[in-house]
Amino acid sequence: MELSRRIIILIYGRALSFLISLVIPIALTRLLLKEDYGSYQQLVMIYSIIQAILLLGIPQSLLYFYPRSEKENHSMLVKQTWSIVAFSSIFVVMATWGGSELMNYMFPEHHLQPFIFLIGVYTGIMLLVMPLQNLLVVEGKESLAMQCMIGFTLIDIIVLPSAAWINPSTLGMVHGIIATAILKAIVVLGYIYFNYLNKKHTGKSYYKEQLAYGIPVGLTAMIGVINVNIDKYMVAMFFSTSIFGIYYLGSLWAPIFGWIVQSAGQVVTPRLSKAHKDNNLAEMRDLYNQSVEKLVFLFFPLTIFLILVAEPLILTMFTEKFEDAVPIFTIYMILLPTYPFRIGWILMASGQTKFLLRLAILMSTINIFLSYYLITTLEGENRLFGIPFATVTVTWLSMFLISYQSISTLQLKISEVYPWKKIFSIIVISLLAGIPVIALLSLNLSDILLLIGSSVVYGLIFLYATYKLDIWGESELKLFNSFWNLKNS
Repeated sequence: MELSRRIIILIYGRALSFLISLVIPIALTRLLLKEDYGSYQQLVMIYSIIQAILLLGIPQSLLYFYPRSEKENHSMLVKQTWSIVAFSSIFVVMATWGGSELMNYMFPEHHLQPFIFLIGVYTGIMLLVMPLQNLLVVEGKESLAMQCMIGFTLIDIIVLPSAAWINPSTLGMVHGIIATAILKAIVVLGYIYFNYLNKKHTGKSYYKEQLAYGIPVGLTAMIGVINVNIDKYMVAMFFSTSIFGIYYLGSLWAPIFGWIVQSAGQVVTPRLSKAHKDNNLAEMRDLYNQSVEKLVFLFFPLTIFLILVAEPLILTMFTEKFEDAVPIFTIYMILLPTYPFRIGWILMASGQTKFLLRLAILMSTINIFLSYYLITTLEGENRLFGIPFATVTVTWLSMFLISYQSISTLQLKISEVYPWKKIFSIIVISLLAGIPVIALLSLNLSDILLLIGSSVVYGLIFLYATYKLDIWGESELKLFNSFWNLKNS
């Protein structure tokens, strides 16, 4: 129960952060032109790739090394963690300055050229922020991690719409995200200094081990980011910035729900790493089985519900101006059922980072060729819809390969590792709960009323049915009660 409570704390933090962060795209789509919003999201996409490369897998390495090291070594480990990201920060600022000058010489009219150095500055500052969440989790401070998530999101909500209101342009937005990064970095560096950097550092140095473990993880993350964004690169290359803005809103949601898996992984992976060190396969099997079961309970009903309410959801949030994002959104929802089985925690905990890197390279290569083939051979609107189809196909393929390798590592058969009866029951209940929602959506009501009504009806039916079938019960109620008591204390 304690493990589940820690996971729920992080999920709650990310869920609340996600929900309140929706204020940002709602505001920006109303304050900015489609072209400026599209250019801004292209810059954010560039940031996500650079960040994944230059973090070098260092935040993830904390989940591996912190639980394996003695307490007296923790200060040294944290010091060298931020030393590595500080060097990466300096590098990215210098590299983007050179890249901006080169781009000005070669492509002086490119619409992103004036912002390349500024996005490098933003990336450099954010590199100093990123390892904090994993550090707080391995310290056992999930509540503080949750508060930081929400606090950082509130900074974004205050600063970014204000920046768009003061200067409704791409430049205004870039200045806004740099301001948010500075505020976050002050908080993070203050915490690191007072808890670690001002203390005497003794013990073993982990530089070589961290980089040997982290670089494949960082490259895997970078390729994963590229893989997730290949469709967006193709849209940026073959379509206008206004269409890119529409496409981005449609493709935004599926990757965002990764915060649920990320929250669970931050808590479970250190325990899997400790169990692997102790050669305790039984504990690893139990942790994996329980994790899959809980994630299936979340993602399968979420998939059905979001596909059903795609249109009222998009129109309510982003107005009819972005109605064309609905089919793209719907296609991307097919990704959600892969999340419970595409978790690479077993492989991370057992040090199989090179396997994950090779897999990421293979999937990225397939995605590039398939996306390019579809966009160049299909015609009309199908050109745009073929791109997310390629991403979804490749993601499902990677799910099967990761699951197979994880099962092999645990030395189990596929019939033993997953709770198949519960999975099947959840799928059936999710589909049945959607029938009243379909009837409700056929009524001539406003989009907001359809959205609220559908949420209540679907949620009540699904929870009641799963409770009656003992898919969840008294233990989960006690868990949530303990969480709320913790939250209110």
